[in-house]
Amino acid sequence: MEIAIVWFALCIAAAVYAARCGRSGIVWFFISLFLSPLVGFLFLLALPKTGVAAAPKDELGNPITPKTHVRCPDCRELVRRDANKCKHCGTALVPQ
Repeated sequence: MEIAIVWFALCIAAAVYAARCGRSGIVWFFISLFLSPLVGFLFLLALPKTGVAAAPKDELGNPITPKTHVRCPDCRELVRRDANKCKHCGTALVPQ
């Protein structure tokens, strides 16, 4: 009985991890339930993240989107849209 409870709890953990990686938690719950939670976690670790989870993050952990960041015209690095100058090369930016 304890093994079944631990198995079920690990399947839920795999589903939560899958959702954080941008995958369907319900699908990965059933994959882990029928195969093994270990197999589910190994597949999730091998697969790349998708969706918002795969988006690059800024220094605060927020996803970088065209609404929040622009490319510097000189060095082509991403800087915040509201910045006055590029933090990488110091070029003055035109506010948008």
